[in-house]
Amino acid sequence: MLMSGQQYRESLRRYTPKVYIDGRRVESVADEPALQPGINAIALTYDYALREELAALMTAVQHTSGRTVNRLLHIDTGSDDLLNKLEAVRLVCQETGCAQRYLGHDALNALYQVAARIDQANGSTECMARVLNYVHRVQDEDLTLGVAMTDAKGDRSLRPHRQANKNSYVHVVERNARGIVISGTKAIVTGAPYMH
Repeated sequence: MLMSGQQYRESLRRYTPKVYIDGRRVESVADEPALQPGINAIALTYDYALREELAALMTAVQHTSGRTVNRLLHIDTGSDDLLNKLEAVRLVCQETGCAQRYLGHDALNALYQVAARIDQANGSTECMARVLNYVHRVQDEDLTLGVAMTDAKGDRSLRPHRQANKNSYVHVVERNARGIVISGTKAIVTGAPYMH
């Protein structure tokens, strides 16, 4: 079900994450003035999907379920989908200056691609079934995802392998018969308090 911006705000009121701003506990993320710019930007992605004149850009029919979903939660099937996602992000950015919700799109598409490769390598459909179960839940509930895609970076004047703290970047620490072992830090840049 596609939510409106107001329904998104109401969904945030049902959550009670522990969020602090300047040492002060935030009672309601949805009503915190300091978080309004990000919340407003995300709310717009919900409202735009419900506007008839923007529906072709801001929604898509999900090929794995046949259901109409928010463009920013859609699993892409070709270059047209990628171009529409780009234009959707541009549209939101023109109005709000940011479009934080697009990272969820990137993460869902990465999960989908990785699951397909894992299943192909293993001659299985188990991984894709689990990923699609998750993707369909996110799409059906029209959730906004917090995605830790950015390395913590450490000293930005140094390349990853030159960092004093090797865990400033995600890196392979071991290769074995089962795959790889990684260590390091990924961090969400913004938006964590008002994600589902």
